Amino acid sequence: MKIKRVGSRGYMFTFFELVDTEFDCSTNVYLIDGKDYLFLCDTYLGPKSMLEIKKFINKHLDEKPIIVFNSHSDWDHIWGNCFFKNSIIISHEICREDIEKNALYELNKYKEHCQGEVKIYIPNLTFKERLDFIDEDIEFFYSPGHTNNSASCFDRKDNVLFVGDNIENPQPYLTCNNFDIYEKTLNKYIEIQADYIIPGHGDVANYDLVRKNLKYIKKCAYS
Repeated sequence: MKIKRVGSRGYMFTFFELVDTEFDCSTNVYLIDGKDYLFLCDTYLGPKSMLEIKKFINKHLDEKPIIVFNSHSDWDHIWGNCFFKNSIIISHEICREDIEKNALYELNKYKEHCQGEVKIYIPNLTFKERLDFIDEDIEFFYSPGHTNNSASCFDRKDNVLFVGDNIENPQPYLTCNNFDIYEKTLNKYIEIQADYIIPGHGDVANYDLVRKNLKYIKKCAYS
């Protein structure tokens, strides 16, 4: 695991267990040290990985309630939910539905990648368009693209945008035929003009990559 400081209150934890597999990718979990809460974006492959983050929190940060956010329903972003079974777990309402429908199947299919004993815990707080923690300067908003259940986290204080799998290098991985919706999401990212863009996989992104992803989606839409 590698830890990178982002802005004044963000920490990007990068895990490498999936690099030497068919998926060939590193995976990011993002932590925001808020005023009254710690906000954790995605939970990776299980409780073993999340224990490492909890150790970091215990050593370096003040004790606060942890609020978990699932950017989308894919297995490699939600298996650590069970480590936070007593916490608020946020997602878009469609994400919760898709986790309920698909998570056990994906757990059985990819169980060799579990980090610790994984049990499926679905989100217990959902939203439709946006969920705003005003006192924390943090907003969660619906941003369909990589999946139709995808959502993003915007830290207004540090101008950091966590986008899950909606941005990827060199090009996005398309899972559904939703090019028009995906294009609107990426244009919204461009309007935000964040100083940092944290993807679900790979290095911190910039707007050159966002525009490159947008160009690719447009090309797919008309091919």
